[in-house]
Amino acid sequence: MTLVLILIFIIAWKLGYLKNTLKNWDLKRIFWLMGIVFFTLATNYLVTVLVLKAQIISSVTSDTGMSDILGQLPILCQKYILGIIVPLSEELLFRSYIFGSITNKKVAFLISFVLFALVHTGFSWYLLPYLILSFIITWVYSKRNNFIESAIVHSSVNLFGGSAIKLLDTFFKLLPY
Repeated sequence: MTLVLILIFIIAWKLGYLKNTLKNWDLKRIFWLMGIVFFTLATNYLVTVLVLKAQIISSVTSDTGMSDILGQLPILCQKYILGIIVPLSEELLFRSYIFGSITNKKVAFLISFVLFALVHTGFSWYLLPYLILSFIITWVYSKRNNFIESAIVHSSVNLFGGSAIKLLDTFFKLLPY
């Protein structure tokens, strides 16, 4: 998987999709990104609460079988795959390639965020939380045309989403279980 990701990076670099990746990083940008991560995790919690309270679905975990596969791996491998490999490869595909290939930025934004959510959920009730999260991640990319920032938000949601939901629920007790 790591070799495939390295190959994807080389191709993306050669095609010019990584030109703004490490440009203009400063403390303000890091705090902006931390705020977006917090906002995304809080939004994830609120969407989870709303979806579960409305009893649309009984749980907000995707039923794609990926959790079964990952559950068999050591925890460090799970974190590596969910926190590094998946966000970087998906951001390269959905933000750098797809978003970057479409000249009309409004159309690119729409296609990128909707396609990302559909690939993860298909046409199911799981689509609602993924559309909101995908919108935020795509918005982050569109602001600076920098896939690393969207990958950081994506990675944070993958790694800390479940923990953030549990932590926020200890304070607010809004979840129905």
